[in-house]
Amino acid sequence: MIEDIVKLKERGLTLQEIAEQMNMSIGKVQYRWNKYRQQQSPPSEIFAPPVEIKKDKWSMPYEYKEANACLIPHTHESLYVYWSFSNSIKNMAEHHFRTKWEELPNVLKLYDVTDIIFYGHNAHRTFEVDLPPMTNNWFIHCLEPDRTYIADIGTRTFDGSFFTLLRSNPAETSAAEMSDTYDEKLERWKHQEVTQPEWLENFSTYSYYQKIR
Repeated sequence: MIEDIVKLKERGLTLQEIAEQMNMSIGKVQYRWNKYRQQQSPPSEIFAPPVEIKKDKWSMPYEYKEANACLIPHTHESLYVYWSFSNSIKNMAEHHFRTKWEELPNVLKLYDVTDIIFYGHNAHRTFEVDLPPMTNNWFIHCLEPDRTYIADIGTRTFDGSFFTLLRSNPAETSAAEMSDTYDEKLERWKHQEVTQPEWLENFSTYSYYQKIR
């Protein structure tokens, strides 16, 4: 299936046109296309330039690639998300809000983006969850099966509005008959039988702010 998507993309078709031609949802086409692109371009290990070695001296890289939010299918009505912040994001938030990082509210915002190209504000529906301090993972329950979601991890402005700091990859809740398979895989990963979730896909944090072509 991905071979057909790649061929149509090379002919200049947009993802929306490919979805219509292949009789698929735009969410599923986006998922497979981004999975293909991720496999073709492995992420670099750090943001900073390579370490310079001069006169037997060396310096640590300025920043490791820590910023990440990953959304994982769990069951037909739940998802699992985990995340980490880089020091630059923490410093930016502290400077912007003039508040220590540990004192900023932690908030998760979930978007239902099924069959749409997501621009950041055009989801079918959204909801927010206030998280306990120092949380870095969360299970999201009571979702609809066979829908596509994206999660933001952020904080609140002084007027109570949500402020995005990280954005996850899109993930789909499975059909009911698929839930046992996802449960098995997540349990294997949690008990370190595999090094990472077998269906884990990583995407650029900010890639879904822009129109995908």
